[in-house]
This record gives sequence, structure tokens and C-alpha cells, in this order.
Amino acid sequence: MTLTTNDSSANVLAFYEVKGAEWRRHSRNDEHAFARECRASRHDLGHRGGGVTNNTLTVSSLTGIVGKMIETSTNWTRYAMTGVILLTMACKGQENESPNGTTADAQGAGSPDPAKVETDGVGGSNFVTYQLENCNREPFGVIANFGNAADAIRSQLQRMFDAGQRRLRIPIFHHRGSDSGTVMDSSGGRLSDQNRDNLVHLLAAVKQAGFLEVEVGFFPTDGNNPANWSRFDDDLYQENWNFIHGLHPILAQAGLPYRIDLSNEGMPMSTDPPARADYARRLWNDYTANFGKSDTVGFSMTVWIADRISQIPNVYGSNPPDVLDLHIYGDDWNGDEYKQLVDAHHKLQEMGYAQSIIVGETYFNDGTAADNLRRAVQDTGRKVLYVTEWPLSRSKKCADVDVAPPVAFDEFSKRGF
Repeated sequence: MTLTTNDSSANVLAFYEVKGAEWRRHSRNDEHAFARECRASRHDLGHRGGGVTNNTLTVSSLTGIVGKMIETSTNWTRYAMTGVILLTMACKGQENESPNGTTADAQGAGSPDPAKVETDGVGGSNFVTYQLENCNREPFGVIANFGNAADAIRSQLQRMFDAGQRRLRIPIFHHRGSDSGTVMDSSGGRLSDQNRDNLVHLLAAVKQAGFLEVEVGFFPTDGNNPANWSRFDDDLYQENWNFIHGLHPILAQAGLPYRIDLSNEGMPMSTDPPARADYARRLWNDYTANFGKSDTVGFSMTVWIADRISQIPNVYGSNPPDVLDLHIYGDDWNGDEYKQLVDAHHKLQEMGYAQSIIVGETYFNDGTAADNLRRAVQDTGRKVLYVTEWPLSRSKKCADVDVAPPVAFDEFSKRGF
């Protein structure tokens, strides 16, 4: 993605928000110098933007400042100032961190002011399949078929971007067994050379289309899914861990900001067999020992979310992820999206976690879901970074996926997601 002098302030900010996060990650080798630059940039931008201080530096205030600069500055000044914007976005997380992995300011003041709550960026879709035939998604997975359907998938990515999407979630379905077209063989902990190549080229196509960020979710299925284990299976654990470890370089070298969901909806409930918590705990420890935690959401959570949140110390110990991924589908027995997000917020607050949230799955382009999530954000002050819809409508015309490709996003974007 590139910027032009005709870009809106929101587009400029979204671009530098992602670039700032990249800069922050790469600037950790000289913390003291970086902190000095942060203080200087905040002072400079605050002065130019009309009194924005360290305590009031928000996405909203930055949007206003960038807007002023675009409207009143010469072309040269606009782009001379982008370095200051970039550094300021990088510095947004440069506060003292608490034991729970959040900033001290976020925990010290109780609940955030709902009037100031907003999302950090524009979301998008889970891109699972490029085609459906009579509700059958299985032969049409975007990774396994990229080699044969590259032109169609690239065209769909462009349509999704043009419809306003800016972030994607890409599932990697895998098991010990033959490829289905969506679920790929991970026997021995390795993806086939063809599918590895497909993943590389898919990520390149995502970047070329202009998307700002991607979350990659690992979806172990069948015997590889620890939810199906009655006891811990060390052989399958090693296979899954080797699979993640072997694909990490592809994700890290794609030139695209990314996060990893280590196991889709893999955070256990308190009533689950011990093997599931053992799996998550061991995988978290192995992953963070090798790669740290800055590029992962840990294990995404679905209903009942509040109960799964209670297991955070059991899985992550004192080292939880900085961002949590929640999957929120309103229904009659768990409550609507508002209730589920509010319940999750209260449980997080009760346990002292101020982490931001990604809504990694919810109904496709659903106005009711968008309204409910927006109200929950406003009423709780919990920060939602963005939303990625799952290609399943509330009417569930098919069992798992009933939309391909997932282009429309306007119901969420017009409500600030």
C-alpha cells in the first residue's frame, strides 16, 4: 500500500498505525534511545496538533491532527511530517508494562471512558474458500488451491479490498491424512512443498492487494485436534508443534504484519479433560520460548468465553498474550453478541486483564452483530482492535460456510469496525 496526497486522514493514519507497530518491534535493541525519541515525537506532534499530550494521545486525536496537516500543508510538509506520525504510532505502547502484559496506565484508572472508545483499525474477513458447490466448501480452500486458482483468488482479494476490508484472517486446516482441498496433510509435522509454496504466494497476493495485516489461525482437525483426545498424545502434539514451527518463517518473512492463533478456539474450558489444558500450556511455553509472544494471540476463545477466560492463568501463567482473540456469534442459549462481549469484559476485568481484543469470528456482514458489538464496546470501554467476519450468515444456509468469497463488509465498516 502506498500513500498519495489525495489520501484521507483516516487512510494515512491506518497506514502509519501498522508501520508504527513494525517500527516498535524493530527498535527494541536500544530501549533508552527509543524512549527519548518517543517523548520528543509526542511533544512535537502535540504542539503541532493543538495540545495533544502524552495522556490524551489517541487514535481519534491523531486522526484530527493528520487531517489538519493534509488540509493546510504543502505536499512537502505533509510527507516531512509522516516520520513524526510513524514514530508516534510506534510509541503508543511505550509505557511501563504490568505483570499481565498491559500498560500500567490501562490498569490504573479502572474502566476506560466509553466516550473515548473506538476500534484501532478496519477489519475484514476470514478467507477460507474461494468457491462453494451445493454447500460443499471442501474442494475449494484458498491455500491448497492457490496453485490452480491463483487468478480467481487474486481477483477476489482485490474485490474484498475494494469493498473496504483491510485485514484478513487465514485459517490453516490440517490433519494427519490426505488433503481434502481445504484440510491439508500435516503428517510428520510438515506441509507439502506445493502447499508451502501456495501459502507463500497467497500471502504475497494479500500484500499486493493492499491489506494491512493478517492473522493466521492453525486449525488442527480430526485426531490432531486436542479437543478429541481422551488423554494427552505426545506424538500428535509433536506433529502439531513441528508444523507450526516449520511454517513460522514463511509468516515472518512475508513482509506483512501478522499475528498467529496457535489453535483455533483452543483455550480450554474449566470442565474440559486435562489433556486439552496440558496441550495449550505446553504449546504456549514451547512457542514463546522460541518466538516470544509479540506475534501471537495465543489461543482464540469461543463460548462460553467467560469460563475460558478463567483458564488464562492455567494456560499462560504470568505471561499472557498482549492481544486476545474472541469468537462471538449471538444465539438463543449463550446470549447475543452484546451479552457475550460484556460478559467477557467483566471476567477479564475481574481477573485484572486489560488486553485489547480482536473479534476474530462473527456472522458475515451482519448488522445485528455489528450493532451489538458496538454497544458492548461503548458500554464497557474494552478496546476492540478490529473484527474479521466468518463467511457464514446468521441464517446458516449451509453448515459451516455459506458465502464465497466473503466480499461484503459494509455492515461492520459503517459502525466503525
